[in-house]
Amino acid sequence: MKVSLFKHWWRWTTVILVAVIAVAFIANGKSGDDGSLAKKMAKKVAQAFSSYPACPKNLSGILTAPLMDPKYISQLTPLGNINPPGHTSPVDHIYFATDFPGRIPLLAPADAAITDITEILKADSSGKYIPSGYVVRYIVCDGLVLDFASYTSLIKSLRDELSNQKPNCKYGILKPGHTGGPEGQCYFSVKYKVKSGEEIGWVQAVKNGQSYDLPFEIWAANYNKPARSDVNWNFYNDDRYAHSMCTFDLYAGDLKKQFYSKFGGMVVRGDDKQKNYVFVQRTIQPVCGQVNQDVVGTIQGMWYGGDSSEKDLEFQGKGLAFLHNNIDPTQGEISIGGNVTKQAGVIMFQPTHSGKINREPSEVKSDGKIYCYNSDQGGTGVGGKVLVQLIDAHHVRVEHLAGSCGTGDAFKRAFGYQR
Repeated sequence: MKVSLFKHWWRWTTVILVAVIAVAFIANGKSGDDGSLAKKMAKKVAQAFSSYPACPKNLSGILTAPLMDPKYISQLTPLGNINPPGHTSPVDHIYFATDFPGRIPLLAPADAAITDITEILKADSSGKYIPSGYVVRYIVCDGLVLDFASYTSLIKSLRDELSNQKPNCKYGILKPGHTGGPEGQCYFSVKYKVKSGEEIGWVQAVKNGQSYDLPFEIWAANYNKPARSDVNWNFYNDDRYAHSMCTFDLYAGDLKKQFYSKFGGMVVRGDDKQKNYVFVQRTIQPVCGQVNQDVVGTIQGMWYGGDSSEKDLEFQGKGLAFLHNNIDPTQGEISIGGNVTKQAGVIMFQPTHSGKINREPSEVKSDGKIYCYNSDQGGTGVGGKVLVQLIDAHHVRVEHLAGSCGTGDAFKRAFGYQR
């Protein structure tokens, strides 16, 4: 017996040590500034015994097949798009647009494993939930995760996989800023290996006036890249956000060039009587856009009108952001989820580099001054002016008032935000 106990002593010691470390990391994730890092560690521990290959240090070219043929894409919206209140913070995914009316084949972008599929359901007029599409998760290598949403339909072998399962479903999901009413989601776990270029399903564009909307979005998260340590990720609902990256930086060569030429947006040209929408390509680096724009010690970036322990602050309309536009980063914008205004909206302005009016957000520091922003470049939902004062690296005072910026701008009833 003594020999047997000694023989297995090191195994029990290892198990206990791993358990202690895991508890420590979980506790740190709950009490520290970065719960995302604890999730990352848990993920890495879990995957240490998986069959996923290790990711190379240089991920360029790890995707070898187009997830969608570039010929079908009329526009890729760069990372950082805003649409408050649901997307008051810059979005961490890329939108597609098309002018193709038919079915568009969707391919596996690399040799990978499909590990999760979410079925999306929409409520009809009677309240019955009808399947409308699928979100597919790919793991390309250990820590590199791609989420594609939404496939209109999947290949038969994948549909058969789902039909054999009893999924966990949630209904009545409401997304502020999204149209279409309440949503249902059913979650499936699968183990389905795919080859690069293999057809996985298709998406159908939806006609909207004279153009077609492509209901397709894509996320990429590299969990091997540490999250920024100067951001309190507990404010964010999705831990992918801390590790997000540009999906198309995972391509190389001519295929990457083709995709990159699609980044931009439709911009209004002409007067009110004869407006024309033209495609303007983004040329300022990073061309793929930028997600988190926080600049420590300035007002630039995302702020929250509540404590990080509260859930869904952004969806509650308590988010506020001082940003640069994702199509033309020379333009400044204030993304307002509500709170300081009666409704969500965006104020756009041309940044200046002196004075206190429309000052470049990354230049506004804790100097005791109140800065003012006019909607001189348009916007949506709100007009008037926004007053802001940086108290310290983690707190600002903000107020929205009628009228234009002047020489005596002062707070009347300011709101506090933090990050």
